[in-house]
Amino acid sequence: MTQREWLLIGGGVAAGVAVGAGLPKVLRTFGPVLVESSQRAGSLLSGLAELMAAQIEKAEDYAAERKSAGAE
Repeated sequence: MTQREWLLIGGGVAAGVAVGAGLPKVLRTFGPVLVESSQRAGSLLSGLAELMAAQIEKAEDYAAERKSAGAE
């Protein structure tokens, strides 16, 4: 390994220790915000999944109608 790689690994370890030491304080401060944003993101994704399912069903119905119209 080169000296540069060792410096990058050492910097990563130091950054990890620094973030790990401050993580409890960050979670205490921003915990409620993180919970609210994750709930909103979950409901947004749920709504998006419902919309996509409706669009897929609509496309499948259209394809089935076209197929049955062509068979007649």
